[in-house]
Amino acid sequence: MPEAPMVPTFQVEDCTFTKLILGHNPLLGYSYLSQARAREYAERFRTFEPIRDIILAALAMGVRSIMVSPGGEQCDRVAQAVEAAQEQAGIEMSNLVIVGPSIPDQLDYLKRVGCRVCLVHGQTTDSMFWRSEWTFRPEFPELLAQIRAAGFVPGMSSHNGGETIPLAEKFDVQIINTPINKIAWRMCPCVEQVLDVVRKSSRRIIAMKPLAMGRIAPQEGIEFALSVPGVDALCVGIATPAEAEETFGIATEVLGR
Repeated sequence: MPEAPMVPTFQVEDCTFTKLILGHNPLLGYSYLSQARAREYAERFRTFEPIRDIILAALAMGVRSIMVSPGGEQCDRVAQAVEAAQEQAGIEMSNLVIVGPSIPDQLDYLKRVGCRVCLVHGQTTDSMFWRSEWTFRPEFPELLAQIRAAGFVPGMSSHNGGETIPLAEKFDVQIINTPINKIAWRMCPCVEQVLDVVRKSSRRIIAMKPLAMGRIAPQEGIEFALSVPGVDALCVGIATPAEAEETFGIATEVLGR
């Protein structure tokens, strides 16, 4: 298919990302629906070429950003696919990486995949939320400082956005990745609280899981997530090139309204 124009973008400091971001959970063999689907993903993506083909399909739809993570053989396949897709398409991507607690150990991977933003892993963010003191534990700003010192923009993922997003205002967190979807799947503590803090936040917000890992049809899920005040971008996991064409095609149409 002919290449589509690049989709609209947003800025985080001096970094530019497309408002549609390719998610990587299916590419890692993860499924929140069933073990059978997870096994099918693992078999489908046991080499880097099928992953590359999905990235190429996303690039053809005008997407220029992917969210990835380091750690293990499958993550290395994703990195190889990112490199191969950029080389084949002749397009440089601007990417985000979900990171663990030791940035120096991950530097080679971050550079390899064209990282611009490091997002503290959601499990780390949420485990460092100190509810009794209504702040983050000291290790959290220390990790943000590691990210900044390594030359990347600090951000965070969280599955407890209703409580953690307001706290980000007090820390060097420039972008937040949190679930936002029509059925309130993994929007904690409750959907009303998450939507309220997203609307009020001064930080850039990525809505992850807008299709609730396949529980919501693309048209319905994308229209809802992009209608939420405060949302700057969507991150959608894709498992086939055809899914990339359909999902990103719908999203581009919604963004253009």
